[in-house]
Amino acid sequence: MKKILAILSISVLTALIFNACEDRPDVYDFPVDEYVYDIPDVPVTEDYVVGVAYDVKRRDTLQHVWWDNTNKKQQLYTGTPVLGEYDLRDDANVLQQHLDWGKEAGIDFFVLNWGGHGYNDTILMNWEQLYAQDNARPKVVIRFDPGYRFGIAADPLQLNALRMDSLCYDLDSLYTHVMKHDFVYKKADGKPVMVFCNFTNAVQIPLVNDFIAFLKNSTTIHNNIWLMADLGGGWTSPERWGYHAANGYNGPTAGYVKPDSIKPFDAFFITDISHNNYDRYYSQYSYLDYNYRYWQECMKPLGKEYIPTVQPGFDDRVNTPSSDRYFIPRWKDGKAYVISSLLEGSNQYDFSSFTENPYKKWANVAKRNVGNSRIIMIYNWNDFTGGRNLEPVTEFGTDYLQYTRELFKKR
Repeated sequence: MKKILAILSISVLTALIFNACEDRPDVYDFPVDEYVYDIPDVPVTEDYVVGVAYDVKRRDTLQHVWWDNTNKKQQLYTGTPVLGEYDLRDDANVLQQHLDWGKEAGIDFFVLNWGGHGYNDTILMNWEQLYAQDNARPKVVIRFDPGYRFGIAADPLQLNALRMDSLCYDLDSLYTHVMKHDFVYKKADGKPVMVFCNFTNAVQIPLVNDFIAFLKNSTTIHNNIWLMADLGGGWTSPERWGYHAANGYNGPTAGYVKPDSIKPFDAFFITDISHNNYDRYYSQYSYLDYNYRYWQECMKPLGKEYIPTVQPGFDDRVNTPSSDRYFIPRWKDGKAYVISSLLEGSNQYDFSSFTENPYKKWANVAKRNVGNSRIIMIYNWNDFTGGRNLEPVTEFGTDYLQYTRELFKKR
């Protein structure tokens, strides 16, 4: 009898294990019982769409230094910008060089902050002229911040009519006079792509949701835009941004969960893959691989998409020596290193465990988890103070432009 029970128990256990394996998606096979695993090379059989965040650099005419929003002081750079400190408002030659470098790297579009007025309009006019001269140069995607337009009324769920009218006017004008033009990046179905940011304030979320619903149904735009949400910050999960609410579950609404903040958007990406967590550092590629795949699988049933993010590097200890964030080192002549370790009196860091370009590893994680649009975001073009820059510096020349083309475009 005991022998029969033992056989039955083994049979039930075997069935449970078999069924558990059957439940796993066959489209993406994670290693069995492994948290840390190698990321295989992903060959480029079809071009990926490469988007790069683009900062509008300008000179502070009072301090005579490159603009720094926080303290207006001279910043140190993780690399020496080939073009030096430039002002995009005044020098169209800088924009032309950036677009030519972008063409060299195989970049499809730059994401440009736009406030509805001011110097960015001049940049857009110059951009359109440069693109007309050579349509192999990168196109533009507008990144817009709607949050500041909403006033906090006595009843926070009520729209501020004047600010709403202003926002609608700006975006209608932007759509009519800019986004229909050829130098704006569009999806295959002709929809211009746009990025919204800073929409995660819990009070503003209902306002933004209502506005986007209005925007998509307006007679001018009439749902003819594809909205990407810039989630800001680092590695996170869909639950933090209202995934449960979007699936009909309305709680919890307290704490860090932002109910319904992903509801009105078509796609999502984060802006920072650096981190200060040792587990993530120790298993950084496989950890992010799991995270990106989880996002992508959660978005598919909602008809949405997750856009993987990569960074060329990260080194914030030049300006913040006490930073607890882990490096994403650069690659030169077969070795990994960071600029901050080259400064006088700085610590020397051992990157001997890096046997190949970290940028290539991040790119392979992104390519394994790309969505239907095949868009991959690179953050960013010219963040020299944090070491994320793709724009050439004298220490690396155009190496990272070449890496980008090799990693994301067919040879």
